[in-house]
Amino acid sequence: MEKQREIYAEWLRIFAALVVVFQHTVTSAWYDTPVDTPDFFVLNFMNSLSRFGVGVFIMISGAFMLSPKYPHTPQKVLKHNLVRILALIVFWVMFYGIVDALCVGFKTGAGIGETILNVVSAPVLLFTTPATHLWFLYAIAGLYLITPALRVFTEHASKHMVLYVIAIFFAFGLVFPTVSHLLGKWFDFTLYKNIGIRGCTTFAGFYLTGFYIAHHGIGQRARRIVYAGAILSWVIAFFYSTYISLLRDAPNEFFFGNFRPTTFLMAVGVFCFFHEKFKDRTSTQSRLIDISKCMLGVYIIHPLFIRMFYGFKLSMLIPHPLVTVPLMTLLFFGISLGLVYLFRRVPGIRKYL
Repeated sequence: MEKQREIYAEWLRIFAALVVVFQHTVTSAWYDTPVDTPDFFVLNFMNSLSRFGVGVFIMISGAFMLSPKYPHTPQKVLKHNLVRILALIVFWVMFYGIVDALCVGFKTGAGIGETILNVVSAPVLLFTTPATHLWFLYAIAGLYLITPALRVFTEHASKHMVLYVIAIFFAFGLVFPTVSHLLGKWFDFTLYKNIGIRGCTTFAGFYLTGFYIAHHGIGQRARRIVYAGAILSWVIAFFYSTYISLLRDAPNEFFFGNFRPTTFLMAVGVFCFFHEKFKDRTSTQSRLIDISKCMLGVYIIHPLFIRMFYGFKLSMLIPHPLVTVPLMTLLFFGISLGLVYLFRRVPGIRKYL
């Protein structure tokens, strides 16, 4: 019999990947657009809607990697999951390093010797400056490392104990650094740094939250509070970013960060929505599952097509960002999905996508 897959996770994974592509498409123009223009206002609006994608990805991983329903033994996690993600890191860091070396050599007219040296030194980037978006793979590798220990906790902890740990993460990992930063910026007063519990500032909080919602669920009243919090978080993030960007004449993304209560609440709201909509529904539908399995590959390769877009001297502002950005997002996502879908059928390549 074919393995049953939970529908909510398949659709949520696809949606989160699309949102991440949308975010990177927006920010490719957002950082360089003058803040006192209508274009920036539109880009900032779209940017504020797109920052929860990575958090959702991590919550999906936590929902399955930490659940007692799924047999992820320490041996399986460390010898299969971790090894696979490390292989992805090595391959793609070197791939992007070589591409960058060749592009820089072509643009600057560097000699063959210098270009070859840059290509050969690509492995050093694993420990220095990998391609920006590949940070996510390092975060997942770290979560896999602590997964065996976290599974001991989730297999024995009560519902309230898991919620207790999430509350600590929310208070000290998200709210405390946010409040401290704002007090320092507006009142020249900074909270004593050791009040914060340093270990709480970690994606393990998202990881555990995904497990909690998927395994224990939340009631209707709690969901309404989560949805209200998600909407309010978006409003705060958008208006604060717009105001501070205009005030300082530079794009400000403080409330767009992954470790902000606004981003966390938006991710939780989206996760809850999909989980509730498709709750207890499973499927063996091969097309949906095959597409869902491509999403990590889509995340990894889509920046190549954003680079190509600018390589042709095109602009996200023409004819208008409200039109160009969504259309290019769909194009980047579609091309990436098509390529990954085809490459995953090649035995020697699929393990890297």
